[in-house]
Amino acid sequence: MLSYLHKLSAVFFFLFGSSFFFAYILLRNKVWTKGVAIWMQTADLPFVFSAVIYGGLSLYLGLQSNDSKMLPWMIWTPLAAVFGLVLLVNFWPGA
Repeated sequence: MLSYLHKLSAVFFFLFGSSFFFAYILLRNKVWTKGVAIWMQTADLPFVFSAVIYGGLSLYLGLQSNDSKMLPWMIWTPLAAVFGLVLLVNFWPGA
């Protein structure tokens, strides 16, 4: 199950990352700026979420041990804090 989720998050990470790359190129060349700006403001949280899931699962699957009960907590707690910080900054009033 974890390897399937890892592959699925890798696909979404690649798709969102590629779309942000092309959106930035379009924005810099002043092509379809309104639509690109809306996309970059809307899809940032799904991109960060897929990055956190992909990175966390990569680290967990690389370090996985049968007797380790603390490893998932040591990986997912900081990643959840990073995602929470991104949420906070994204929805901070006045920004």
